[in-house]
Amino acid sequence: MSPSCTVSLRLLLLLLLLPLALVLGPPAQAAQRVKVGCKRCKNLGVLPCSEHKKEILELEKDVLFCSVAAECEPCGGSFLMDCDRCEHGTSSDAVAERRKEVADWLAAETMRQHMGRPVAHVETKHFLLILDTGPLRQGKKRIDSHTCLHRVAQDVEQVATLLGEHLELGGKGPAQKIAEGPSLEGQVAESEYFSKMRMWFWESRKDHRGVMSEFLHSGSSGDFKMLGRNPVFSLAKEANFSTLPQVRRVFTHNAAHMLISNLYKELWFGDTTGGWYDAGAAHWYEYKIHGLTTNYCIEEGTVMRDYHGGQWRAAIRKRLAKEDGPFLPQLINQDTGQMELPEQALCWSFYDWIVANHPQTLKPMLLALKQEIPSRTILKENLGQSLVKIEEDWRAWVAVTYPTKVDKPRKPKPEKKPRR
Repeated sequence: MSPSCTVSLRLLLLLLLLPLALVLGPPAQAAQRVKVGCKRCKNLGVLPCSEHKKEILELEKDVLFCSVAAECEPCGGSFLMDCDRCEHGTSSDAVAERRKEVADWLAAETMRQHMGRPVAHVETKHFLLILDTGPLRQGKKRIDSHTCLHRVAQDVEQVATLLGEHLELGGKGPAQKIAEGPSLEGQVAESEYFSKMRMWFWESRKDHRGVMSEFLHSGSSGDFKMLGRNPVFSLAKEANFSTLPQVRRVFTHNAAHMLISNLYKELWFGDTTGGWYDAGAAHWYEYKIHGLTTNYCIEEGTVMRDYHGGQWRAAIRKRLAKEDGPFLPQLINQDTGQMELPEQALCWSFYDWIVANHPQTLKPMLLALKQEIPSRTILKENLGQSLVKIEEDWRAWVAVTYPTKVDKPRKPKPEKKPRR
């Protein structure tokens, strides 16, 4: 189905989501069927599918395909069922085409074939997501797994949107690919990406191990993350990832790692020359979306299990004010996996400073890191200052922007105009 056709169907669905009392009219059995359209469906030939709650329909608008919706018998994932009072309408053909598109997508999904059972998954603009779990707690409430999956989808796409704004992606100017050769399977809309990010969450560690062996040819039973070419992240449910907020944050954090590793050139530079950028960005987008950051870029490289409850501004301000020695020379030479959580927090703050003061440098610095240029050279060329002066400016900004107690950044006071 063409993009314009998909958009038309979405607009049609919105139109039909008006209060049903205005649309449905008298019971279907009270009228005879006609050949082309009727008053009940306004000659469209289709009506909103009654199997989907309004809250879910709002979430479904954010994804391209959803396996739970695709298995709906009345509408086949189109969210529109045939009007039972007429034979055909102006939208019947387009809806039938959409149902076929959804059915073909569902049939081609290999994970359900491997499991031998339905596996809840969605496809978005940049991600292929699986959440194979039961309801997850959010405070005192238990949220059904279908809703949880869509919440996660919203989060990871928000990362892609924010990153796209920072890097000016999405068709604003020509693509700047570094790598040669054809793009890989699952090409996304922005031509700067090579593939869609695969992210899986499993209720059972046995299922996690099974897909690791079948699809990734790995015997690992722990959390798994492969970055760069065809990124994939797989995680089994455990104590630290058992509630909906925890799951949303771990997906958000790792989505940033995956997207950055697949941009321009299929290369993860966290273990070469750009650990500060890799760690800083992953924590920054998690923090931005959820108001705190509780994950670790490389878990086995992190000794501390917690750092100030995941809210870092006051802690970073106090540390930078207390310790006079330079941080950047050491930070920019560390791999992501070498850093403990306090150092990752410093990288987050440095990235935070760049976003606030030099956002136009994020793209050229990322492109340079993909070419494995030393970070010291990249920072000097893009910020136009020595490393010493860059650190001074970063520290000064933190001192006037970060709070001393509550985790809410303060806006610097405007300079007073001199009296005449």
